[in-house]
Amino acid sequence: MRKMQYLGLGAVLCALVLLLASANVVCAQEVTATITGTVTDSTGAAVAGATVTAKSVERGTVFKDVTNEVGIYRITQLPVGNYDLRVEKEGFQTALFPSFTLVLNQIARIDVALKVGQVSQAIEVTGAAPVLKTETTQVDTIINAATNEAIPLATRNYVELTLLAPGTVTTDPHSLNTGDNTGSGGRPLINGNREQSNNFLLDGMDNNQVSDNLPGFGQPAWIHTRP
Repeated sequence: MRKMQYLGLGAVLCALVLLLASANVVCAQEVTATITGTVTDSTGAAVAGATVTAKSVERGTVFKDVTNEVGIYRITQLPVGNYDLRVEKEGFQTALFPSFTLVLNQIARIDVALKVGQVSQAIEVTGAAPVLKTETTQVDTIINAATNEAIPLATRNYVELTLLAPGTVTTDPHSLNTGDNTGSGGRPLINGNREQSNNFLLDGMDNNQVSDNLPGFGQPAWIHTRP
């Protein structure tokens, strides 16, 4: 009999949303990312009608938006990964932003100041990658694939990984030492909230048990196959 062991975390990136002072339940989390910002000229005036293009480095997929009358653009539902950004408008030099990384549920703000010139002229904009979340007040922790692979998880219970986030504890560690996270497994307490205040999502869809607010579905920890 062959025993195949795997972590069912590939389809689910465990994004733990830690609520702020009021600690209200967040029900509108995304499984993608967003880029937004304002395009202006050298005087600070808004540039309407500029084409903003985000290109996925890994997939080669292109996402576009056009700035509105106040120069704002917003490109939503971007799969997480690395992106190049290009901003162009007739009468201005094209602005190119080198590759930067978008993580789960991130809203990255990139403001662009265009310089007068030919659109065929391209200028690479240098600067730090967008890391501050100026578009939202929520606090979150991303537990990515690298963390999942590097940390030994003997129980194969991915809910236990939530304890890596600041403000997260459990009053019964033994309850997380089981591969059963949908029936009798434990749940974290986040920033002093009750276990029933947790909200589990799977690919953006509700994944809560009605009875006790446990995860409604979890990938199996072990698969046994017979030759």
